[in-house]
Amino acid sequence: MHRIKNLALLLPLLVFVSALLSASLAGQGPRFLIPEKIERTTKPDDNGLEQWTEWKGVKCPSCKGAGKSVCVTCARFPKDAKECPECDRKDEKLLATCRVCVGTGQLPDPLTSVPCAGCMGSGVWICTVCGGSAKLKVGAAKRWSKCPACRGAGGFPCQGCKGKRVMDSLQLKPTILEAEPDKLKKTIKGLTRTTELFAKFTPIGGTKARKAVKELVAAFDSAKKMNPAFKDLAKQAKSYMSKIFAGANFQGHEENEQNTMTRIKSHAEYYLKHQTRMLELALKRAEHNAEMDGK
Repeated sequence: MHRIKNLALLLPLLVFVSALLSASLAGQGPRFLIPEKIERTTKPDDNGLEQWTEWKGVKCPSCKGAGKSVCVTCARFPKDAKECPECDRKDEKLLATCRVCVGTGQLPDPLTSVPCAGCMGSGVWICTVCGGSAKLKVGAAKRWSKCPACRGAGGFPCQGCKGKRVMDSLQLKPTILEAEPDKLKKTIKGLTRTTELFAKFTPIGGTKARKAVKELVAAFDSAKKMNPAFKDLAKQAKSYMSKIFAGANFQGHEENEQNTMTRIKSHAEYYLKHQTRMLELALKRAEHNAEMDGK
């Protein structure tokens, strides 16, 4: 395969990955809630025990209740593009299912539903070699050819959420809603260990990238007992990066590999921060109720 002689041909792909990470901050993409600021109210019952209030619909701040928003994957594609792994380009306005509310127009209950730690609401892992466009013009070629990484698919179905775009909360028995303080504290410790593994993980491209992937997979695996979906995410992270490495003949591939791993890491960390916040709120309630029961 010919090397891309003009770096400008690859720059849109690098910009794409960066945009996925910063779009919400710039107000140009999905606007997810800040995990540390999420609140879930309770109210005392007749015995003074705090009970979770009913979750009432909250209009999605990202799509303003429409359930759809401009597809951040293909909005930058050429006008003659015909494929997109996220929206299929079936809508002339390039609208896709809102990643934040997954098409409902309302925010889901944070106690039971979390943006997917794999795809962050898109339903797919976008190929970062072609940027999701499924095709590339390599070197002096005048015709588009299938991307060597995704084989013309543009992306890969997310195995973490199985297309649901959201994942369940950590699987505790009893659930996070009713778990006792000791159980919640133990889960917080386990979640902290996983969070530390992702924090220590340093995305890198080039010759050291494959070793980095092993560390990334290990971080996902550390949470599989708390949520089995992380086992599937570990497998997909390994498979996905092996396909992204097919772009190693292109100039700038090291940066693309690094940015791709950074995106995977950021999605997982959002889930972990979200669940940490929910566990903290659940623990506060559980400790209060335990104290009331002891009186």
